[in-house]
Amino acid sequence: MSLPSQVDTAALLEELRRHDPDRALCLALAPAARRHELAALVLFDYELARVPAIVRTPLAGLVRYRFWRDQLAAAAAGRPCDHPLPRILATPLREGRLALPDLEALITARADELDGLLEPGIAPTRPPLDLDTLETWARTTGGGLARAMAGLLGTPATLATAAEAAGTAFGLIGIVRATLVEAGRERRIAGRSLVDLAGLEPAVLRAPEPPPAPRALIGDLVDRAERAIAATRRLAGRPPRRWLAPLLLATVAEVRARELRRAGLDPRRLATGPGTPLLPARLLRAWLTRSP
Repeated sequence: MSLPSQVDTAALLEELRRHDPDRALCLALAPAARRHELAALVLFDYELARVPAIVRTPLAGLVRYRFWRDQLAAAAAGRPCDHPLPRILATPLREGRLALPDLEALITARADELDGLLEPGIAPTRPPLDLDTLETWARTTGGGLARAMAGLLGTPATLATAAEAAGTAFGLIGIVRATLVEAGRERRIAGRSLVDLAGLEPAVLRAPEPPPAPRALIGDLVDRAERAIAATRRLAGRPPRRWLAPLLLATVAEVRARELRRAGLDPRRLATGPGTPLLPARLLRAWLTRSP
């Protein structure tokens, strides 16, 4: 990540747009005074998420996660930090708007993925994936991040739970949208791979004439995402706009779910078709009407 030692909000949001454009759209509708903290939090999660994809051994990944644990502990204690993201998160940590155990839980969830790295020709040691496991992973990672975002904004407990549901929906849809990316990896992260859930050989999805994607499994994941979206709206009602940013992940998930259904639940068609240029307008409408 190419962040300078002193980061302003514009630089953070620009970095976030490169790595996580959908969440960046939601953050653009957050209170201006909190955008830099929210962007730092989401970029911190991005750094965690990419570790299993870039390290060659679990030990190398654990060293990286140890760095982030130490940096957060320093930030929470008011000690100097070596990275700009924990420096930005230091204020909400010390003020109690971020809870250190919640951020450490995000690290633990990602560190657990290191055991699931698959080397070519080596069978996984974990039990086979199922839909419940995949949904739990989405709730722990995407849902946990959204709950932390809500806490940073000072939302009440009910809205934090609604945000967790919104982040879970966003994560479930993300699993489907990443199917071809995961199929293209030399080593896959089994805990979040629809390829492995479906029991497919990666080459099957990369072939010039691949068979239809596992639509039944994708349909189940989209159904679960839509139930999480409904839970978000049931719990959230019409909250004040200053608390909406993490809840808007439900709006993004709904738009992306509809894209998948229009594509016949086939991520190959989604990858080659146009996106939804009206997503920013859809988010703005949700913000104006206070209806995530």
